[in-house]
Amino acid sequence: MNSLLKNLLSICHIEYLIIDENFKIIEKSLGLNHFADIPDEVKQGEDIRIVFPELEGLEDVFDAIRQGEQDNFELKGIMRSQDIASPLYIDIRITKNIQEDYSSNPLIILVEDATERMVLEQSLFQGANEANLLLRNLKASKQYIEQIVTSIADALVVTTLSGKIKKINLAAQILLEYDEVELLGQSITKVIREINSSPLIIRDIESINLLQSQDINSLEKEVETVCYTKSGKTIPVAFSYSIVKTEIEHFQGYVYILRDMTERKQAELAKQGFLAMISHEVRTPIASVTGMASLLLDSRLTAEQQDFVETIYTSGNSLLKIINDFLDFSKIQSGNLELEEEPFGLRNCINEVLYLLTPKAREKGLKLTFLDTPKVPTTIVGDITRLRQILINLLSNAIKFTGTGSIEVSVITRKNSNINHSYANTDEIQFSVKDTGIGIPRDRVERLFKAFSQVNSSITRQYGGTGLGLAICKQLCELMGGRIWVESELSAGSTFYFTIAASIIPEEPESQQLARATTVFSQLEGASYTGRVPDTESPSSTFSVSPRPCVSVSSSQPPDSHKLRILLTEDNLVNQKIALKQLKSLGYSADVAGNGKEALQLLEKIPYDLILMDCQMPVLDGLETTKEIHRWQESSFASGCRPVVIAMTANAMKEDKQMCLDAGMDDYLSKPVMKENLAATLEHWASVIFKAKEMDAVEQTVSTTDVGSVDLPIDWERLHQLSENNPEFELELLQLFVEDIQPRLEIIKIAIAADNFEQLAREIHQIKGASANVGATTMHLAAEKLEQLTYNQECRGTTNIISELEEFVKGIQEFLIRTPNF
Repeated sequence: MNSLLKNLLSICHIEYLIIDENFKIIEKSLGLNHFADIPDEVKQGEDIRIVFPELEGLEDVFDAIRQGEQDNFELKGIMRSQDIASPLYIDIRITKNIQEDYSSNPLIILVEDATERMVLEQSLFQGANEANLLLRNLKASKQYIEQIVTSIADALVVTTLSGKIKKINLAAQILLEYDEVELLGQSITKVIREINSSPLIIRDIESINLLQSQDINSLEKEVETVCYTKSGKTIPVAFSYSIVKTEIEHFQGYVYILRDMTERKQAELAKQGFLAMISHEVRTPIASVTGMASLLLDSRLTAEQQDFVETIYTSGNSLLKIINDFLDFSKIQSGNLELEEEPFGLRNCINEVLYLLTPKAREKGLKLTFLDTPKVPTTIVGDITRLRQILINLLSNAIKFTGTGSIEVSVITRKNSNINHSYANTDEIQFSVKDTGIGIPRDRVERLFKAFSQVNSSITRQYGGTGLGLAICKQLCELMGGRIWVESELSAGSTFYFTIAASIIPEEPESQQLARATTVFSQLEGASYTGRVPDTESPSSTFSVSPRPCVSVSSSQPPDSHKLRILLTEDNLVNQKIALKQLKSLGYSADVAGNGKEALQLLEKIPYDLILMDCQMPVLDGLETTKEIHRWQESSFASGCRPVVIAMTANAMKEDKQMCLDAGMDDYLSKPVMKENLAATLEHWASVIFKAKEMDAVEQTVSTTDVGSVDLPIDWERLHQLSENNPEFELELLQLFVEDIQPRLEIIKIAIAADNFEQLAREIHQIKGASANVGATTMHLAAEKLEQLTYNQECRGTTNIISELEEFVKGIQEFLIRTPNF
């Protein structure tokens, strides 16, 4: 081979062999040994088939190339090394010798290193196989997920970060009445409009990055709302949702799970209807039984009759308590029980409970004690009714399960450790009720606070009860931000502890505390108070109830209470007799109407001051009757002398009370009406009615009375000096004052809701200055209180002060209306 061709092959990294017609090597390149199967055999005169055994059997191919029947022949990708770390592959090409310097007809065999190409091809092939396998897995995974999504009974909606719908499952299509294609790209608010108010709607990826430390894929708490279908129906649903975050923006967004609540809502309505029926249909005869028994107890009876009637009365009240427990438990379970947030005296609350349960304790010869200390808060903010309910339940149980000894109530306070932000800035108040009763086995303690569960079946047979009392106490404590537990030893007694979260109102001066304590204890007829009234030198004081005769309920009515004109509207004859007897014993008399229509007819003839109104009556019920009375007020009662309407109904559900108030009733008494409750209600409204009458009398003479003699929260002397005794200027000044203050009060309400203390301070300062200028001293003092709360950035207590300010302004405004030409 000439040097030019040799150089060309060398540059191309190709080795060569020249063989004759007998397959003998004539010539070879220097680097060929590296590619030979047996490197030592690569030499002239050696058979090429020994050096490259892959050519064995290709003799016909060699002949065809020599004779020109075939141009060349290739063998590609021949493995020479099986070492994975250092593989070696070659390509062999057989072609006719293009040189004429050989007498025979030789052939050239070209050998090229194909390792790089073969490794690349193998990698590509392996990658293709792996990609194909991955694709199959992804396809199977997608089918798997789609089958799961399709099989979910609840509706599922997937959206982008901006709330655009990307996918819905079959259940969602059925619920919303849309095909998936109709909702793709639509906003989630098309079907759930209230979603805009949700605090977890995130608009951009930066917002999601803030949640790196949280489990952002966890479902948020279920929220009840409504969704809107294609046909326009509104369906109640409960939805939960989760933020989905991945490295690819296309796969980020939200997953919503919607649960159709229609059946549950229907079940709740059916349950409420049943409870309402129980409330009315069962409580009504119980009210008759206990009412009649109560009246009999006030009559002359033999000892045996007295015993029988007391049994009837006690049994009726026990049955009523069971019904009330069921109603309370149902309200709590359904989430319909709302707690009040009002200031009340803590000591008074505890003492009232002790006073109520004194007769039961006395019957068993038990000592009932309240360990009062200076550290017990005087006034707290909370729900006095529910706190009283817990105390009554625990003390009743203590009395029930204690044969001899004593029962002791104590209270301590400490800073609230509850992490729930709802109870920030509150204190934890811990109550304990300790008895010397039968105790509770350790292995039975966990059953105490479960519904319909007692320590054992013999407890129910011996002591009675539904097993709901402590379960209700537990739930009430939790609703009030606390908990309940017990420490007990069999045959040695039990101590029940419970806590609530409440705000403590700062203590009053000691002189006022002393006056209140004296009043409270003096009202507890027959009770003895051992120890001193709480002061800084006394470590504790004790309220002990000594055995004494049962105290009958007595009424303390205001003067001329017998002049209160009362109409009793009641269709049940038994209830009529009970109510009339109770009224008579309290010093009242009343006319009777059998239904609402009769009541309206009587009202046309007699201007009644107060109506005791049953709700469920034939012809015209109490709700419609009350609405009609309000319609009359616009015409017949133009003077404003509408009678006070008080509901007296066996419907004890929260919704029933609200229905009465919405219909325009002024107050609500639940049957069976206890005489003491009736007395307190009548006393309150008698005071209101007589005061209103006195104001009417003043209004009738106001046109001939000096401005300064009218009872308004105004320092008239200062106003006279300011106006130089000019009545017209005074009225003009007061009118401007009202017009300035009213919008400021509205701004104050908005500022309080937004915690905008800066704006709040500005408006209050203006009110304080203006009220001082016109001599509205009372308003000035109230504004100062509100200003102090604002400086402390404390919203609690502002509502009452604002109500006072509004009443002051209203009083001035009414005065101006009554004296337009003064």
